Amino acid sequence: MVKFYLFILIVFSSAFANGQDLDSTENKKPATQTYQISDELQYVYPRPKLFGFITNIPKNYVNLGKETVKKENFKWLGLTAAATLILLPADESLLDATTNIRSLGVTRKHEYHILGGKVDVPTNLSAGMYHLGHGNTSLLISGGFLLTGAINKDYRAIHTSSEILEGILTLGVLTQGLKRVIGRESPEAATQPRGKWHGFPGWNEYMQHTASYDAMPSGHVATLTSTVTVLAKNYPEVKWIRPVGYTLIGVLGLEMMNSRVHWGSDYPFGFLIGYAVGTVVANSKITKVKADKFSKDGFGFTPNLIIRRSYYGDNLIGVGFTF
Repeated sequence: MVKFYLFILIVFSSAFANGQDLDSTENKKPATQTYQISDELQYVYPRPKLFGFITNIPKNYVNLGKETVKKENFKWLGLTAAATLILLPADESLLDATTNIRSLGVTRKHEYHILGGKVDVPTNLSAGMYHLGHGNTSLLISGGFLLTGAINKDYRAIHTSSEILEGILTLGVLTQGLKRVIGRESPEAATQPRGKWHGFPGWNEYMQHTASYDAMPSGHVATLTSTVTVLAKNYPEVKWIRPVGYTLIGVLGLEMMNSRVHWGSDYPFGFLIGYAVGTVVANSKITKVKADKFSKDGFGFTPNLIIRRSYYGDNLIGVGFTF
């Protein structure tokens, strides 16, 4: 799987380089592209940079740290902690309740076809639902935006593609580190109700008994949330992105409880870090330009001097107002 992701990085880098070459000569490439989001707001995107989805990762961690200590974000940290504590006592009951979705044809077992000996292709409904939060799904979405951006010479689409990939890479290190620190047993490996918490396992211990340590936070929820957030931040005028995306996150969460991969209380933290990473990544590429509805004179109208000749040959001078 590691080799597969390295291959994907190489392919994306090559395609991204082609997407960058938006015109045959350098001086024809605009430094920025502007998109009208609403009557009062424009988004300005710089010319995409090759390998930006890799070189920007260290800055993402710095920005995440800055956002974490901001006073206005304390409420989201508190809400996440509260949601986790509320769900924690109900974890066992929630697992039992999710088995009801099996009446819809969802099984506990994930079934796959291995394409080219590298890529897992879901072959049943349960695996398909689980793959909503898999990196491969986000990569497919990213690839679609990259292709569209390269064909249409669209900076916003290319940046969206790059940001999705950047989010995956940023979360990869972050979630794996947190899993090892927290060390919560997943439902399938639980040795006590709601799972045992025993963080900081050795490297070999974690790799050999991953399910005993990797429940919190949910990397799948974080990945899908980051992808949805990047899409919503770059295309705020497309109103269906958030409701559809959040619904899919809910579907993913139900399936992972049904298949005993995660507890319900694993999700608030996964959602928080996915949203935070997606927001930090997207905001770093967008310059927002606000335009007033009215003129800058502060009166809400624009005066215009009018000089014209009347029907009877008289010269007329007046003032017109545009509201």
